[in-house]
Amino acid sequence: MRHLKSVKKLNRKKSHRRALLMNMANSLFLHERIKTTDAKAMVLKRVADRLITLAKRKDLHSMRLAFAFLRDKTVVKKLFTDINDRYTDINGGYTRVLKIGRRKGDAAPMALIELTQRKEAEEKPKEKKKKGEKKEA
Repeated sequence: MRHLKSVKKLNRKKSHRRALLMNMANSLFLHERIKTTDAKAMVLKRVADRLITLAKRKDLHSMRLAFAFLRDKTVVKKLFTDINDRYTDINGGYTRVLKIGRRKGDAAPMALIELTQRKEAEEKPKEKKKKGEKKEA
């Protein structure tokens, strides 16, 4: 029985688990949505929410703590500027996990983890007019 055990091990040693979560958190903050297994998504949700809470503090110490985990300057910069601005008035619930079915190869349960306040998609390019269409006035 696993009473009072708070760490989900994911069948990995500590260093491997930490590297996995670091890479997944970097990808999540960079792309704002990633597809992974259910178990990994649930563990990543805890890590990502804590990092966003660190970014909301906006001080040098929290930036160094975030960099110590993420180890990527561009992602930390995006976390403390762009992502931080979206969540200043929200207390928690920064990520969502959507279950999307099973993987084809090994039937592992898959999930989509994304930031709740995603940046709106870039404006769609205007449709090109076909030859022969007249310009509307």
